[in-house]
Amino acid sequence: MTPQGFVKAAMANSATVRGETIRGAKKTIVTFTAPNKMKFEGTVGDQNLVERIETWYGSPVLGDTKFEAIFTAYKDFAGVKFPTHIVQRNGPYPILDLDVIDVKPNVTVSIDVPANIRNAPAPSTAPLQAERISDGLWMVQGTVKSVAIEMKDHLIVVEAPETEARSIAVMDALKRAVPNKPIRYLVNTHHHFDHSGGLRTYVAEGVTIITHQSNIAFFENIWRNPRTINPDRLARSPRAAMFEGITGTRLMSDGTREVNIYHYAGNMHNPGLLMVHLPRERTLIEADSWSPPATAGDYPGAVANLVQFYQSVERLNLDVEQVVPIHGRLTTWDEIRQSVQTYGKTTQTN
Repeated sequence: MTPQGFVKAAMANSATVRGETIRGAKKTIVTFTAPNKMKFEGTVGDQNLVERIETWYGSPVLGDTKFEAIFTAYKDFAGVKFPTHIVQRNGPYPILDLDVIDVKPNVTVSIDVPANIRNAPAPSTAPLQAERISDGLWMVQGTVKSVAIEMKDHLIVVEAPETEARSIAVMDALKRAVPNKPIRYLVNTHHHFDHSGGLRTYVAEGVTIITHQSNIAFFENIWRNPRTINPDRLARSPRAAMFEGITGTRLMSDGTREVNIYHYAGNMHNPGLLMVHLPRERTLIEADSWSPPATAGDYPGAVANLVQFYQSVERLNLDVEQVVPIHGRLTTWDEIRQSVQTYGKTTQTN
C-alpha cells in the first residue's frame, strides 16, 4: 500500500471523511469500502499527507486481523512528496521496515513476465483427487500437499495447509478414495501459516492435532481471536481443540503399519519442525527442508538447512528410499544425498 494508491482508491470508492483529535493533534480520517468488500481507513495529518492506512481481513490462522501501513519522514522528490520510512504490520507482527533512499516519479517501467508465467494454464476447477503413492499412502496435490496414511480403522493426515476451503476439498478427496476410514489424527509439521491455515477445519471435525509442544499455546491463543469477517466451521460450531504435543518422538502403530513422528532439533527453518517416517514403506514425509526442483538435477538444490535435515535423518538411522516433500515432486533419498554432496563440494571451492 502507498499513500498515492490510497488516495486514488478513496476517490474511486465514495470515501467518507471525518475529523478526529489523536494524541492532541487534529487528523482527518478517510474511510471507504473497496469492491472486494474490504474496509480501508486512512489517517491524514495537518499537512494533507497520509500518515497511516488500515484495513481488516479474515486470516485463516489469526482470525479478524488488522493490516496497517505507517508512513513518516516525507520528502519532496521532483515535486512529489513521498515517505522515506514505511512500516507495515500484519496483526501484531511487524513484516516490513523500509527506508526509502530515492523516488523517481512517473518513470516508465518495463516488466518482463517470464514465458512460463505468461503461458501458465488457469487453475483447475475440478475437484481435488487423492493420488495413490503406495499401498495405503495417498497424497492430495497442491502448492502445499496433504498426505494421508491408512491405518487399520482410520487415517492419519499430514498437513492442513492454506485455508478451510483447501481442507474441505482434501477431506472430500480422501472420503472418495478411502470411504470407510475417518480421519483421526492431523500431523502439523510446523506452525507457519501456509502449513497451518486449514487446521481449524480438522478441529471442527473432532480430529486430534499432533504438533510440536511449543505450538500448542500459540494455536490456543490465536484461535481465541474473533472471526466475524470470514467465520469458519469452528467459529460457527465451537468445540475445544484436542492436541498431542511432541518434543522428541511419537511412535504410532496398528499392529501392521508403523508411523513414527520425529522432531529434529536444530533445524534452521523452524525450531519445532516435525517429519514422519514409515519404516516398512521406507518412506519419509518432510516439509521445507527439501523442496526439489521440477526436474531432477536442474540445480544443486541444497542449502545448509537441507544438510542439517540430512544429518538428522542419518543420525536417527532411518531407512529411507522414497521422500514425499510437502512442497514439490516425489523424490528419493539418493537424490537428497547427491544434492548434499554437491553442496559440500560447492562450499569447499568458494
